Amino acid sequence: MVAGGPNGEVSLSDARLNFSIYGASHPRYRDVVRPPRSDELP
Repeated sequence: MVAGGPNGEVSLSDARLNFSIYGASHPRYRDVVRPPRSDELP
């Protein structure tokens, strides 16, 4: 894990974990993200 690298203060591993928990790469962003549109789903 590399914090403070090109992805900012959150490592990619932490961002993935945060996304699975909060739906955003960092808890502070959970109020500004939107759910995916139907055309964005796999």
